[in-house]
Amino acid sequence: MKIGKIKNNYNKIKFLCKKLNPKGFSIILIVLLFFLSLFAYLFDSNNFLVGNLTPELMGVCIELLIILWVFNRWQENSEKKRLVSLERRLREYLIFFLRHSLKNVPQEYRFGRFFGVDHAKNIEQIDRFIQYIKSNGLEDDVLNSIKQHCIRESRTLENLLSVASELTNEHFKAWCRIVYFINSIAGSHEPIIQSTIDILQNIKRFDTESFKCKLYVNDL
Repeated sequence: MKIGKIKNNYNKIKFLCKKLNPKGFSIILIVLLFFLSLFAYLFDSNNFLVGNLTPELMGVCIELLIILWVFNRWQENSEKKRLVSLERRLREYLIFFLRHSLKNVPQEYRFGRFFGVDHAKNIEQIDRFIQYIKSNGLEDDVLNSIKQHCIRESRTLENLLSVASELTNEHFKAWCRIVYFINSIAGSHEPIIQSTIDILQNIKRFDTESFKCKLYVNDL
């Protein structure tokens, strides 16, 4: 088959994928291929319609299916890479919050790298720190560090809502609540300690959703 014809079919598939669900289109092609095969089996192969046109149509169906599946797989992989990149961009701001605003807490409660691949460790670390806050509270220098960080970063995190909206619904909800409590701290609307706990709970929610959907860099 000529390269030009393959490219032409590929462009047609791209257009159809935008207009029609790829799975639905695959089913249509498979059903059509089945009936063409049945038609070729039941009728005289010396007939022009059966002997010439039917094999040509079957070949087109098979070609379209192959191109569709390859294109769909490529599209899924590209979309996955894009979402992982967006998740990583948001995660970097969460890591910055955990490391920078909480740098004055006792050494054993400070956060490490907090990468998506370390989900179990991340959740354990957050739960342990939340329990520490509930039992011991936070020193004034830590409270001041958290507030100053929230004042400086609240606008940036709010602007990233559009990025979070491109991930899953749970990611977006978690980010909305993180932004809400960061703004509450920045504007002195709610107690810093309780708002910090709420932020940590929603960071857990964000991390859990990333792990569940495998939207994280796993080759670090």
